[in-house]
Amino acid sequence: MRESVPRPVTWFLFAVVFLASCGPKDVAVSLDPPPTPILTSESAWGVANKPYQKILESPEPVAGVTGTLRSGDIVEVISKVGSSDGRSYWLEIRTEEGSGWIPDISLDVYDSLPQAQTAGGEREDAP
Repeated sequence: MRESVPRPVTWFLFAVVFLASCGPKDVAVSLDPPPTPILTSESAWGVANKPYQKILESPEPVAGVTGTLRSGDIVEVISKVGSSDGRSYWLEIRTEEGSGWIPDISLDVYDSLPQAQTAGGEREDAP
């Protein structure tokens, strides 16, 4: 013979289990992703496309200046991060003098150094 559990007890147990599973969970969430490497096995290269561009210490418009780029300068692109407006990126670059950050709109990015050198030579010859 089968014993049956009274309905009120069944609903009570269901409610206890349901409510216990709905409690707040302690989950750590990081909203600042690390810089994303441009390429995993090789570097990307960029050619400055502005007459004058400041190289900044960090990916923020108010950061200190570490150097400058002129139109046609070739740099190694190390990584990129999204900007605070969510519509553009900051590129981490390396020059002969050091490294820093510039907005993505200030640089034309190429897959190889020869491509960047060709593009940089064309830009320097332009009026």
